[in-house]
Amino acid sequence: MSYGWVVFGTIMQLTLSLFLFMLAAFAGGGVANGRNFSDGLMKIIDLSIYLLPATAIFAAGIVIYQYNNDGSVYNYWWYSFPILSAIIYTRFVTSL
Repeated sequence: MSYGWVVFGTIMQLTLSLFLFMLAAFAGGGVANGRNFSDGLMKIIDLSIYLLPATAIFAAGIVIYQYNNDGSVYNYWWYSFPILSAIIYTRFVTSL
């Protein structure tokens, strides 16, 4: 693993976390506006505002940890975890 790619990937993950926050806030707000959902569903939508960006920070932390412990190049795949989470969240919100 290269130090430069780890730093670049971490910066991109932090930027992605901001976009994921906006995605969760606007998508959740758009779905919840004018509709009556159960309290449990509203808690999931509200919690996703914080959990979705946390996946990007979590993935960056795992890659940094693996870099410090001589991880392999395959650990860069952790950077795709927030993208997968965003796809799952988008499909969940559009199905409501």
